Order: sequence, then structure tokens, then C-alpha cells
Amino acid sequence: MDLFEFLMVLVSIIVGLGLTEVLTGVARLVRARDSTRYYWVHGFLTATIFVALLQQWWEAWGLRDTPAWSFVALIVMLVGPICLYLIAHLLFPADDGTADLEAYYYTGMRPIWLLGGMAIVGSTSFRPLFFEGSLFALDNATSFLGLVAFGVLFVSQRRRLHAALVPLVLLALLYDVMRWAPVIGR
Repeated sequence: MDLFEFLMVLVSIIVGLGLTEVLTGVARLVRARDSTRYYWVHGFLTATIFVALLQQWWEAWGLRDTPAWSFVALIVMLVGPICLYLIAHLLFPADDGTADLEAYYYTGMRPIWLLGGMAIVGSTSFRPLFFEGSLFALDNATSFLGLVAFGVLFVSQRRRLHAALVPLVLLALLYDVMRWAPVIGR
């Protein structure tokens, strides 16, 4: 086992736990479909977290040739996956058999936006702090836009703003993956 494989085990476990939270939450909602009031913005947020977890794992491949790591670099690298796991856990209401996802969304999302901002800061600053790369590289532009969007969503309860920004965050995330890391390989 080489260094990259050793580190990716931990990243993969955290990302896998986050994906499990998302998939389990969706399955619980489907199972309780007769007593669930769905909300499309919550659905977009769920898709965003699912894609963000995959992106964390997918883009870690770019670190495969890193010859040495510090413990602090590992901790900062894990900020993104850990925050996304926590978001995935908080994304769904408690399993009580009924759910009003619109009400839950507007009463319980502030911690999610804060954790999302922390995930972006950790994931974006990780490489420039510990390895080669510029914080202001073009491939970080969507991260800066996401950070601003999460800040606005954290502060505002305006439904139209959430209805506009949440799908845009998902689109920006998909664009980021397709533009900067659409294929991985040796």
C-alpha cells in the first residue's frame, strides 16, 4: 500500500458515510412518501450534497503523486469531507414517519450553510497552503461563488433567493467537475 492509498482509505470512509446518509435519507423519504410533503429546493440541496461528496473523492485523485504529507495537511484536507458528512446527516428531519421538507428546510438549514462554507474554505485552501497551487487559480472561481452563495443563504430566509441560489450552486458544482476534472487516469 502506498501513501496515497493509505490516505484515501480515510477519505473514502468519510465520503462513503456521507453518501450513506444521503441515500438513507432519500430512502426514508420514499418509504414515508404518503406522509411526506416534498420541497423541490430541498431536493436540489440533496443532489448538491451528493455531487459534492463525489467531487471530494473524485478530485482527491489529483493528490496521488504527492510524495509526503504532514498531519496538519491531512486534517485540513479532511475538513471538506467531514463538513459534507455532517451536512448529509443534518439534511433530513428525524425519522418520525412524517416530514414537511419545506418547513424543515427553512427552520433547520443555517448550520448546513455554515458547514458548507467551512467545507469550501477547507477544500479550496488546502492545496495552496500545503502543496503547489494558487488560491486565486481559475479552477477555484466556482468555490468563491459557492462561498458567497452560502453566506447569502445563511443570512437570508427569502424563499425566492433560495429557489434561485440552491440550483445555481448545484450547476456551478457540476460545471466545476466537468470543466476541471472530467476524467481521471494515470
